[in-house]
Amino acid sequence: MIELELDVEPAATPAVWVTSVTVGDVDVDLDRVFSSLSVRHGRDDVDGPIQATTATLVLRRITRGELPDFEVGLELRIESTFTAASGRPMFEGVITDATLSDDDPDEPRLELIATGPLAIAGRRSVAGHAWPAEPWKARVERILAEAGLAGTVTAASPDVPIAATVPDDPEAGTFASMSALDALELARQDVGATAFDEAGQVVVQAFEGRRDLFPTLTVDPSLVFYSPPWSKTLDVANRIVLGYGYGAGTVSVDDPVSQARFGIRWTGLFDSGLADQGTAQSRALEWLDRVAYPRWKLPAVSLLEPLDLNIGQMIELSRLPASAPYPSWSPVVEGWTDTVEGDLWTQSVVVSDPVLSGLALAWQDVTATLLWQDVDPACLWRDAFLLSNLEGSA
Repeated sequence: MIELELDVEPAATPAVWVTSVTVGDVDVDLDRVFSSLSVRHGRDDVDGPIQATTATLVLRRITRGELPDFEVGLELRIESTFTAASGRPMFEGVITDATLSDDDPDEPRLELIATGPLAIAGRRSVAGHAWPAEPWKARVERILAEAGLAGTVTAASPDVPIAATVPDDPEAGTFASMSALDALELARQDVGATAFDEAGQVVVQAFEGRRDLFPTLTVDPSLVFYSPPWSKTLDVANRIVLGYGYGAGTVSVDDPVSQARFGIRWTGLFDSGLADQGTAQSRALEWLDRVAYPRWKLPAVSLLEPLDLNIGQMIELSRLPASAPYPSWSPVVEGWTDTVEGDLWTQSVVVSDPVLSGLALAWQDVTATLLWQDVDPACLWRDAFLLSNLEGSA
């Protein structure tokens, strides 16, 4: 989300970082932009649903004759010196709301609210006909194409087969329509994935497809503003009941060790589109591995300077305080908020546990030189998301 607010004595404009604000074809004078600017990317809660990027831009000294230049339906684009290096705008979306306020006759304000393409997905209908059996990536690409949305899809490897859709009314043979956003949410749940806006397009990313997308980014400990509180809750699930074929059947898998320790705690997805029983069994076991035991979590990490972040990227946090559960930790970026105050730019990064995000260490990543006698016996496999953990050097 972008928020710009007018103080009684406004600070310096963010022009040291922001290079341009464009509404339609009009370049806005940066001295008309209020001094505080923030942009949210991705989700603000790792357990939350898909979220569209939202921008709220407040401008000052807009005259009546200029109002047509800031009409709803026009594109809003914000460029910055920092994001230009990665080839991505700071924000890109469409203005959906405009509010004019003249509480101060010497400083009339125009508030513009803009949203990214995921918001458009909530207003475009798909699934009014039969969809064939196909790989998960092809299904998501079909949803985006039917909604007229540009996007990229990263699937697990190997991809997951999805069943053909079933009629909403079997006798009539008709299929129910739904919004593209709802269809993406259902597809996301089938395999474990996230979706977000980036540079004016929709990105859909399966958790298990993240491993080779980006190199691990090491964060200089001096950039971490403070150590937020760690938390662990008993939100485990040690019995997974997973459907397949849109109601054709279900499978159930259990972790008896977790059940003996915490009691039976179950969750499920009964009407998934997974193609068959074997696929559902495999996916349920993957799901069980991630959620059968409680894990330490951080709500967010605050950075004093901007870093070139990517959703789905692992970052390495080292030299954590002695009170932290780990001396170092490598969570996955799920979203972040850029905040520009005059010449200062900070980031609040929302992170997820690497195991919960599907980035647990695979057997193929264990080096041939690591001998059994060198493995830390206290390290459980679910905690071996880095080789250093397995080796006992963390």
